[in-house]
Amino acid sequence: MSGKATGSRRRRDSARSREAILDAAETVFARDGFDGSSLIAIGELAGVSPTLAAYFFGDKRGLYDAVVERLFADRDRALDPVCAAATEGLEPAEDRNGDALRDALETLVGGYLDFLRARPAFVQIMARDALDHGRRATTPRHSLAFQRGVSEVLQTLSGPPGPALDPEHLLLTTVALCFFPLEHDATMLAGLGYSAFDDDFIDARKRHVVDVLERVLRPV
Repeated sequence: MSGKATGSRRRRDSARSREAILDAAETVFARDGFDGSSLIAIGELAGVSPTLAAYFFGDKRGLYDAVVERLFADRDRALDPVCAAATEGLEPAEDRNGDALRDALETLVGGYLDFLRARPAFVQIMARDALDHGRRATTPRHSLAFQRGVSEVLQTLSGPPGPALDPEHLLLTTVALCFFPLEHDATMLAGLGYSAFDDDFIDARKRHVVDVLERVLRPV
């Protein structure tokens, strides 16, 4: 076997090992939190030596940061086309009594909830991160595409009733309406008799969030 082929195989093996470590770390960090996790546990789940995890990522903090970065990248890849589709048919000052507003909201809310349901580790790690984060974030941790989507939906409305809505507060409200139930699946939702990741609950939640937002954004 040539040296070139051997080097190519080693790069493939290295890439597979790195992804296996990230997959295992995502599971362990979601389950045990940062403080409760160890490179030993992550290495065991990934089927590699803990020293290999340290080789790729330096230490547990470096691995955690890489997991979060990958989660954000996966979220953005999922939401970028959703937000583009939601705003594609909207024009400035479009008739709010038509179907376009609801269609856009259904696409935005539906896409966001579908991502959260598909990646429960994202929900768990972000919930733990909010408690464990020892420093205030200095870079965006939200989806910029989702922010643009919410803002563009708001911009299509000419003269909303009452005080003008703040697009950033509307973003916070929309994210909270979607994220909170899944974040509290094992606590408040369980006490109410719901399973937040079930299809029926997700479908009902989509309709409810869209109904709430539509009532706020449509004229009285």
